[in-house]
Amino acid sequence: MSKCNHERKNIDIDSLNERVRKAGMKLTQQRMQMLKILLHHPEPISADEIFKKIDSKADGMDLVTIYRILKKFEEAELVSRLEFGDGVARFELTLESGHHHHHVICRQCQRVEPLHICDLAAHIKMVEGMGYKQVSHRLDFFGLCSKCQ
Repeated sequence: MSKCNHERKNIDIDSLNERVRKAGMKLTQQRMQMLKILLHHPEPISADEIFKKIDSKADGMDLVTIYRILKKFEEAELVSRLEFGDGVARFELTLESGHHHHHVICRQCQRVEPLHICDLAAHIKMVEGMGYKQVSHRLDFFGLCSKCQ
């Protein structure tokens, strides 16, 4: 999968550590290791890819532990879970609570690029008007990038 250039100018490991603490989680060595990988990985990353990057001798870090930590991070809105139709869940840091963006994915090389726009506010209000609460959405585009055409 190719690079997904996120706007990470205002995010660093110290601010991530603070977000973990504010979410009521202890800042364990395992969580710190995963935050560093997520911060420095330029595109959405799977649990398997994280496992390959982690020092396997570190505090019994196994795939189950990685999934548990990712679930906690997702609940705390530290990461977003992304699925691009290939059966692989990928994760990326959220820049701030409530922030989201969409993606365009190349069908051939799997290149992922972020789209930092969202004009769906009217649709969200319509759904909320139907009585729904905590409304969220996902929108991804698929096509052939210029290199694969």
